[in-house]
Amino acid sequence: MRLRQVLSALDTGRLMILVLLLCVFVMAAQPIVDPDFWWHLRTGQYIWETGSIPRQDFFSHTLPGQPWITHEWLTEVFLYAVYALAGQEGLILAFATIITGAFALLYLQCSGRPYLASFVVVLAAITSAVTWGVRPQMFSLLLSSAFLYILHLYRHGRGRQIWLLPPLMVLWANLHGSFFLGLVFPAAYIVGAVIDNVFMESKGLGLTWRDVRLLSIVTLVTAAAPVLNPNGVQLLIYPFGTLGSPAMQQYIMEWFSPDFHLAQFQPLALFILLLLVSLGLSRRAPSPVEFLFMVGFGYAALRSARHIPLFVLATTPVLSSQLLHLWRRWARSERLGTPRRHISRRYLVVNWLLFGALLLGGSAKVVYTLAGNAAAQQDKFPVAAVDSLEGSHIPGTMYNLYHWGGYLIWRLYPDHKVFIDGRADVYGDEFIDDYLKVYQLRKTWQEPLDRYDVGVVFVDQGSSLSTVLGESVDWIRVYADEQAVIFVRQGGS
Repeated sequence: MRLRQVLSALDTGRLMILVLLLCVFVMAAQPIVDPDFWWHLRTGQYIWETGSIPRQDFFSHTLPGQPWITHEWLTEVFLYAVYALAGQEGLILAFATIITGAFALLYLQCSGRPYLASFVVVLAAITSAVTWGVRPQMFSLLLSSAFLYILHLYRHGRGRQIWLLPPLMVLWANLHGSFFLGLVFPAAYIVGAVIDNVFMESKGLGLTWRDVRLLSIVTLVTAAAPVLNPNGVQLLIYPFGTLGSPAMQQYIMEWFSPDFHLAQFQPLALFILLLLVSLGLSRRAPSPVEFLFMVGFGYAALRSARHIPLFVLATTPVLSSQLLHLWRRWARSERLGTPRRHISRRYLVVNWLLFGALLLGGSAKVVYTLAGNAAAQQDKFPVAAVDSLEGSHIPGTMYNLYHWGGYLIWRLYPDHKVFIDGRADVYGDEFIDDYLKVYQLRKTWQEPLDRYDVGVVFVDQGSSLSTVLGESVDWIRVYADEQAVIFVRQGGS
């Protein structure tokens, strides 16, 4: 009897939801090619093995003892624990699950479930996929979605869940440095509700003054929650230093504005256009909080590709609501968001066959991704070059490419320490400028190499620096392939 009930449960609406989750999971299962993954993994190993959280830098030879706020320590412990249990394959699957969870919560906030909501959430997933991967930011994605979902429930009269925000903020503050978003979301709701109650007689958001008062109290408690972390009050200052760093804004690609000439940003253009068109045609005025989300996070996404997922999470419910309102105006029908509850046995068979085929295809794609992870890393990182150095004695300290630093830490530390890696907040703008002075062959570019007693240069093949060193009598090329080249200073450092 139970088997029959299970088999008859896969109506078209439930099939749509399963397809949505499967699509997101398959998209999210990606090879590990984030340059920062490796130093996060090594840091997690250090914490796991020593039982202590680093306070100072020990991965580089350039700034030993430099203060280091290890703000993602809990994520790094998670990374190493999963890696120790299930390898990189386990990490790929774990983070695909985290990303899928974030978009499942987003789906629950959307109007027009299951059909319209599924379509809009898939578009949202494709739009934000440019930032996905095995990286700490995915915890921020999940927690942002969780905060927005809890606020969505609060807006619709389910008030108890609002007290989940403070403990979730404690967790967020130990997972990733973007935890201040946990204050931005409820603050936008408070401002929107005040505007709504004062100027619109509570026709948009639906929060009474009593609701606003309770939300304000919860937000104040949530604001104090991040202090519960190993770095204490210092962590509260960290995000502002990151956001205000000129070097990070100028040289790290993730902080650049989206380039709409690139194919990877075309879904964002489509999402924005669809949102604007639906706003114009539906004749439904967005609520104040929806307006704040669209303007604030829209500006953030256009300023930095890193913020695209936040824009998507905040505005996808707005898009679904506008499209459903537009459908009702034009088609005068409710059926877009409501599945048929009774379907024939023939349709059930078709649904199960379709789901089985999609599950088989999705599983094959995930298996293919897992099998191709090592090859993807060989294309991205200097695997063969590091193999030649591993266990060897290099005469002098190293200068290395910025985005290879994390990989070198994972493969070579503690035998060899790096010149620089992806921890831009540790190195600071002045040091990053020193690194770039060498790589870009600016005036007096040799000076930082001498100052830091560099005896080995490990850079990409074909770069201007590798060309100049290859023609210099002071440097000897000891390794070269299509990807990397290694030079040793003549006579030692």
